[in-house]
Amino acid sequence: MRLTQPPAVLIVAAALWAGKTAPAEEPIDLDFEQAKQAIEDGEYDVALALMDKAIARAPNEAKYRGLRGAARLCKGEYAKGEADLKAAVELNPGDAGADYRPSTDAKLSDAQLKHGRRQVERMLRDRPAMNQYGDEARFLVRWAERKYAGEDFGDPIDWDPTPPLHSDAEHIAPEEDANAAVLIEEKYLQGPQRGEPRSFEELWAGAVFELHNVAFAREFIRLHEEADEGKLSKEQFVGGILRFELLAAQRTRAFYLTQFLPWAAKKKLPTDPTLWFCEWWDSPATVLDSFDDKSEYPWRPYAREYDWATVHRLWHADKFAEALKLLKSMRVEDGYDDELAEVFFWIGHCLEKLDKPADALKAYDRAIKLDPTDPASYRARGQLHKQLGSDAKAAADLARAKELEGEEL
Repeated sequence: MRLTQPPAVLIVAAALWAGKTAPAEEPIDLDFEQAKQAIEDGEYDVALALMDKAIARAPNEAKYRGLRGAARLCKGEYAKGEADLKAAVELNPGDAGADYRPSTDAKLSDAQLKHGRRQVERMLRDRPAMNQYGDEARFLVRWAERKYAGEDFGDPIDWDPTPPLHSDAEHIAPEEDANAAVLIEEKYLQGPQRGEPRSFEELWAGAVFELHNVAFAREFIRLHEEADEGKLSKEQFVGGILRFELLAAQRTRAFYLTQFLPWAAKKKLPTDPTLWFCEWWDSPATVLDSFDDKSEYPWRPYAREYDWATVHRLWHADKFAEALKLLKSMRVEDGYDDELAEVFFWIGHCLEKLDKPADALKAYDRAIKLDPTDPASYRARGQLHKQLGSDAKAAADLARAKELEGEEL
């Protein structure tokens, strides 16, 4: 159901991303970028040669050690890869993985532990590939049970089987009547494997990241509230979220290094370190500079969330023309087809406030065409028809709104 004011944005955090580039104001590190591409192409010896050369030039550069470790692990060289990654974490300034502990000594109640077990049972039921190794991977289950129980967050976290909106794994912030929740995509969303199931390691990498990331949910809420109040620029908002996600990524990488990798090495299982952020060695202070493509993560989806917060603020300040201008720019953005009906709904509202009823009707028409199941658009159009004296059209729209509202109950 659409809200009666511009929508409060769900706090959603993306687990895996692509399109990361070097900072726009710094020279591109060709060796590093070429080594990343070589790993992506499966040319691990090429990546190793490039990183050997880079390490000889700059032996204390964390990213070179980390990427060489990733290439070695892709080749199945577990001990050498692990050693490189450990060295990279130690060399990386302020890396949250340096003193990482997978679990705390926090005392969890029987009720909390029961909740955690129930959520993991549901997750394994809904994503059966995560249970591929059964009791052999029990350490993952026990760890996740404590996280869902609220070990880090302080409050229980739910498993949500709904597919994420924007990425492979996401979380939703808690509300007054709902716990925080973790969502993990079961299948590939794009590429040659589109529609095929994702692997055991891919699913668990997403879960581990989001169960670290959701621990910062209250910080994400604070950032959204400050955006709502106009206290942050778009860059500050996106950068703030990104810095916390970097910390979650560093903890996820440390979990891989201390928990998942030793298990995979013992079983001689192939592993993909790029799923665990072994290519990402930015510092919190400079991390936003590394993402200059506004069509990619983190600008997508967080810049969009900032725009909705701005619409909300402008609406309540009676700045309808400014809100309309922003909504029209949101209308043409690619990749947000699921929000188009919402955008046109609020375009209609703004046009009504600007005394342009004919244009407002067209906007409501478009919103209904895009989402014919939303009662709010019918109600808004019906009320406008009534104001314009089109009683029959008003009655039809209001009746349809009432019918759809009944279907939602």
